[in-house]
Amino acid sequence: MLKGFPTAFVPRHPLRSLRRLYDTTVPESEAHRHSDAQRFWSGSATDPVTQDLSHWVGKGRWSDEQKWERIGETHLEMFRTLRHFAPPGQTPKSMVEWGPGGGANLVSFAQEMKMLYGVDISEANLTECRRHMTVRRRAEFRPILIEAGNPEHVLQAGPHDIDFFLSTAVYQHFPSKHYGVRVTRIAFELLRAGGLALIQIRYDDDTPRFRWKVRNYQRNAVTFTSYRIPEFWRVLVEAGFTPIAMTLQPNINYAYFFCKKRGTDG
Repeated sequence: MLKGFPTAFVPRHPLRSLRRLYDTTVPESEAHRHSDAQRFWSGSATDPVTQDLSHWVGKGRWSDEQKWERIGETHLEMFRTLRHFAPPGQTPKSMVEWGPGGGANLVSFAQEMKMLYGVDISEANLTECRRHMTVRRRAEFRPILIEAGNPEHVLQAGPHDIDFFLSTAVYQHFPSKHYGVRVTRIAFELLRAGGLALIQIRYDDDTPRFRWKVRNYQRNAVTFTSYRIPEFWRVLVEAGFTPIAMTLQPNINYAYFFCKKRGTDG
């Protein structure tokens, strides 16, 4: 400790603090971050750590299949609450999941849906989803592989007038906040009037860990992108959604937004 300075003034991990400052203030180009994200998540083809982060059953934290199944069951219960806001006489039967990873959500939602689309930048993730859906044969599944730098490709890939859009544990891995804005606008375009959306983000509480990053994607992938809660509420409204409700998981800085597309159907 430096003589004459109180203990509180001496950083406990000075290099880590400098690194975090650097990662949040010195941006790399958007294209560079897209490339890094593509490379990172494509690692789910062979890397057990990336498979764990992508929620593959049997990998890492998901060696317990019941724990893996609870991911989808939890989000299905949230959807069943949101479903009460569907237009009268219309029961949601089609959905797009943005970033399905290893398929935990799709497996659960196949109980309710007839058509499911999965959008991912990792071909290995989509192959794993197809494997689960083929085994269970509950609903039709169509994978949509996109390049990280071109999420708008989805708009030409087939799905339209969808009833429900889902994205959980994905926005926090996006290569920028603006990228999340783009995906939210795409979600609006994919949904029919009155369609529903459940979107989870990581919220920025001004702590170094959860502050949004602008470089070194591989080092920061788990907590790369975050939003202030009012900020993301505005993102939804500006995209055309009506936010209905929000719920928080403060232990991991998760915020779930329950939304409805504004339109003539309600």
